[in-house]
Amino acid sequence: MLGLCQRLKKDKLYRDYVLITAGCYFGLRIGDLLKIRFRDIINKDELIINEQKTKKSRRITINSAVHDACVFYSSQLNSISKFNENDFIFSNRWDGPVTVSYINKRLKVIFKKYRVEVDQASSHCLRKTFGRRVYESDGKSEKALIYLSDIFSHSSIAVTRRYIGITQEQISDIYLSL
Repeated sequence: MLGLCQRLKKDKLYRDYVLITAGCYFGLRIGDLLKIRFRDIINKDELIINEQKTKKSRRITINSAVHDACVFYSSQLNSISKFNENDFIFSNRWDGPVTVSYINKRLKVIFKKYRVEVDQASSHCLRKTFGRRVYESDGKSEKALIYLSDIFSHSSIAVTRRYIGITQEQISDIYLSL
């Protein structure tokens, strides 16, 4: 998915580039991601979100890839006099946030155009990609599942396993690999 980001940037699809970058690094639900403004990212180390669904406050360290993507996108907007740090990063023509349905349609177009294989082309795959990356970067450990369960506000690790697509076959492989 992150290789896709560079291709989007190269093709000057800057908002899509930032969307997929932020989605894969933040692991937020799309509704929360769409509420982020430039001022929340640029010149900041942390993003504090009050999640819509859980009503919980979540503190996210801003990864340099997301920061750099937002700065780059803002510079592109600034070059055509359309940048305001108070604007939503993913804004519509009326300066409000784009809708979830728009993002889902847009992702289907992007994934088809760039031949990205996903089970279901929707905004949810960005959050799941974040989960898979965390799980795999920590050696597919139980500790990673505990962290993800907390990050995703899941009721159990079993829910997190299903969520990121760990199947019974993969679980069996883990036992066999010991």
